[in-house]
Amino acid sequence: MTASPTPVEAALALSDEDKSRVFCALLKELIALNGGGQGPIPIDSPDGEDLGYHVAPPAARAYFDAYGPKLSEERWAVLEERVKHGRCLSAAEARAELMAEAERHQTREPALSGS
Repeated sequence: MTASPTPVEAALALSDEDKSRVFCALLKELIALNGGGQGPIPIDSPDGEDLGYHVAPPAARAYFDAYGPKLSEERWAVLEERVKHGRCLSAAEARAELMAEAERHQTREPALSGS
């Protein structure tokens, strides 16, 4: 009699598409168990290895609203148009644009009061 595969062995034997489905189902369960994704969720291996954090959309939005750059309506329109039509930036391009915008804001001279 052969031993049944462990859950990990069974998952590793799945196709990439099925692995993705299983991962997403487990991630959704993890989010639900951790308050619906209102904050970052630490992910550790059973051996205690720190694998990082998952930040669900509600937590990412709250963080962005609190600490992210304040974008103009025109800038939001450009970003929404890019997403809508698939003309998105790479992470490096997005970071470069945000850094340039932050630098522009930092180098502006403050408005004179009482003018």
